[in-house]
Amino acid sequence: MSALPQYGKHLHPSAKMRAVVIDRYGGPEVLRLANVPRPVPTRGQVLVRTRFIGVNPKDVIVRKGKFKVATGKKFPLIVGHDIAGEVVEAGFGADLNVGDLVYGMINDFAGRAYAEYAAVNVHQLAIAPSSVALDVAAAVPLAAQTALQALRDDARLEPGQSVMINGASGGVGVFAVQIAKIMGARITAVCSHRNAELVKELGADEVVDYGKVELVNLDDRFDVIFDVFGNYHFEKLKHLLASRGTYVHTIPSARIFKDVARTFVRRKRAKLVIVKSRRGDLDWLRQHIDAGRLRVVVDRSFSLGDVADAHRYMETKRARGKVVLAVD
Repeated sequence: MSALPQYGKHLHPSAKMRAVVIDRYGGPEVLRLANVPRPVPTRGQVLVRTRFIGVNPKDVIVRKGKFKVATGKKFPLIVGHDIAGEVVEAGFGADLNVGDLVYGMINDFAGRAYAEYAAVNVHQLAIAPSSVALDVAAAVPLAAQTALQALRDDARLEPGQSVMINGASGGVGVFAVQIAKIMGARITAVCSHRNAELVKELGADEVVDYGKVELVNLDDRFDVIFDVFGNYHFEKLKHLLASRGTYVHTIPSARIFKDVARTFVRRKRAKLVIVKSRRGDLDWLRQHIDAGRLRVVVDRSFSLGDVADAHRYMETKRARGKVVLAVD
């Protein structure tokens, strides 16, 4: 680790790098490797040599063009959000040093993570956990911060409260179960039978097999419903909420925006979690990972060149935990 940041020494400003780009929105086949200009960090940014990249459902949604109002039509487009790697250059005002091993999430809506290098605002990065390898660290930022911000900021989950997590064995769900446990909640986890033991190990008090039980028929009442999987909506599950309960959704849609607006001043509220990468949250996650209180579950890893296969696997919605890309 260097003693001081290195400012203004751009590493080969005309150099190229490998990146996964799309030239149009569509299926996994639109993802291709290309040589593109290497970014140069500006004020408050660092250049990260990416070692591993987390793959998220959001990447798939961006690739399909479902957020094209925000991501635009300027191609080629580099997608992806989660990175873990090494700082190789620091822009003016950056407080990370060359040689630092970092992890984080790029807040740009489309992202720029599927590449050998990324220029990232330092506030979106933090020192990576020391107790796990970088491939494991890359699986953390978007999913774990989504879970943390949904439960802490949107649901305002308190010790002793009850929470139902729908989609408890997926990338966000495995973190949500553990974070809810750290926060002192009682957890009902919804997943398939094959993942029941996993979510119990992570801290779930009760497990509901969605293959056998329809959630709308449950007799329980919950202070918080965290619909990670997103296959329900507020109106369908609001009868399961306690009198001042909160339903939190993960996928933007006209329906959830309408639900959020019309329940704003009601006792039972709908919320949409919009995750932002923040150093403070990444530091909190690192501390709990290094203390052994937060386990990172990685389902499988793909090479950068096999990114289309990684997306195809993500679209099966069968991943247990996270999927990671290795940058050779």
